[in-house]
Amino acid sequence: MSNSTMEATQMKVKLAVDEMIDDLDKTYLRDMQKSMFQCSARCCDNKKTTRDAVENCVESCNDGMKKAQGYLEKELGGLQDQLSRCAMTCYDKLVQQFGPDVNKYSESQKLSFNEKLDSCVSVCADDHIKLIPAIKKRFAKNT
Repeated sequence: MSNSTMEATQMKVKLAVDEMIDDLDKTYLRDMQKSMFQCSARCCDNKKTTRDAVENCVESCNDGMKKAQGYLEKELGGLQDQLSRCAMTCYDKLVQQFGPDVNKYSESQKLSFNEKLDSCVSVCADDHIKLIPAIKKRFAKNT
């Protein structure tokens, strides 16, 4: 894959994921974080409470945010894994078509291989970007 095409494809996916995370942050995570901090502050209101009780209270306040972050990390990890498998499938199909020894490819074969790989991986990226709305819906449903 040519560097500029690969970088453009990676940037396209990164921007789409960043946009999703920003949207989730503004729509859900900030309010959750605010509630978490307010809850944690209330844990400290009673000066007669033991340190362990305060720590347990604060930990309990953090549970929702931890769950949401864990869920988002799991979704993003799954998306990345799927995208990697798709790109690897592109590569594997081309190796089957062109042969396993890249060193034996002519210059025109190398060029064709790289162009086809760029195109296929770009389709993978586009297909996986289309999955982002479903990830957002699942996140909203699970938070």
